[in-house]
Amino acid sequence: LFHALVRYAAPVLVFTAEEVWGTRYPDTGSVHLLEWPEVEEIWPQLDSPYWASLRNLRTIVNEAIEPLRRDKLIGSSLEADVTLSEDSPVLEFSHDLDLAELFITASVTLGSSKGIAVTRTTHHKCGRCWRHLPEVTSDGALCSRCDHVVSAMDAAV
Repeated sequence: LFHALVRYAAPVLVFTAEEVWGTRYPDTGSVHLLEWPEVEEIWPQLDSPYWASLRNLRTIVNEAIEPLRRDKLIGSSLEADVTLSEDSPVLEFSHDLDLAELFITASVTLGSSKGIAVTRTTHHKCGRCWRHLPEVTSDGALCSRCDHVVSAMDAAV
């Protein structure tokens, strides 16, 4: 990631990229003399019908959330609990996806009713990632994921 970002930024942030590269690799020469990194073959798969259906479902979920935002029942999509029908065609492929992350919502569950139902979450908001999760005991407290990251950063310092 470091190699790619510094090389991509080098034509625009000439001096900054050179300084960053020289600090990290003082004996390798200029970043401006390096080749651009090769892109992996995974990127063309982002245009697959699978991802198109997920983007379409995300659009539908956002359209279902918008009336609650307009009526000031929720402030952002992170405050929404979304219930999808169990027969949603995209769900058969999304076993390994965190749909709440994809939709930028508090949670996504499966329900027996048709369509999409959206309600305001009752969970508290994490002070770091702003997600509303059941493990957060009060607004501003950290979820387990953020607590782990912050603890790891504290230990590294």
